[in-house]
Amino acid sequence: MPLSNRHLILYFALAAVIAIAITSGIRPRTVAAAGFSGFGGPVSIHRMGGDIDVPNAPDGAELATMGGNIHVGSASFVKAKTMGGTIAVDAATGAVDVSTMGGTITILQAGGRIHASTMAGDVSARLTGPSAGVREISLSSMSGKIVLAVPKDYGMNVRIKLAYTKKSSQNFRIIQDLGLDQRESDEWDTHQGSPRKYIVAQGRVGDGKNPVTIETINGDVVVKQE
Repeated sequence: MPLSNRHLILYFALAAVIAIAITSGIRPRTVAAAGFSGFGGPVSIHRMGGDIDVPNAPDGAELATMGGNIHVGSASFVKAKTMGGTIAVDAATGAVDVSTMGGTITILQAGGRIHASTMAGDVSARLTGPSAGVREISLSSMSGKIVLAVPKDYGMNVRIKLAYTKKSSQNFRIIQDLGLDQRESDEWDTHQGSPRKYIVAQGRVGDGKNPVTIETINGDVVVKQE
């Protein structure tokens, strides 16, 4: 049975992680940080492999692992990257900037800008707090569903691009009640590998001051106000 694009991405990402761990003689394990940096700076952890768990980072967290899951309980800001694994942020008062080569991303609360990308997996993010300043949002997945929740008074300039491939179920949707202009392409695009069509939704909500960009392939997109 041929592998799907999503399975191929996960396979190569995990293969790279295993190869690095073998050549380096490293046994991946979980690293837990108690939530202090020693000199009033952010918690900083960079590993060749293994999970990272940071329950509390009042001065922020900068995290990276070549293969493993990353979890942050609470932090002033989060910057995290893994080559293969899930990323979960429970609460950040400031910005969240995270990426993974293969895994889901879950951001339960973020008070600042949100940048989240995965090569294969779902993305869920929730923006909280006052909407006085500019807090841009960028979410992307090469294969997965994306869900974004924002405050009711959050003004935004939205662009959503959902691609679905010819061999997929082709029943993916953009679900929103924001009054965005929504269109679907008629012809199959053959310039991006697998033939695909696009559903695009865009428009201004409120004062439109915050740019919001969402892109995914073969997954629904849901945008809601709370």
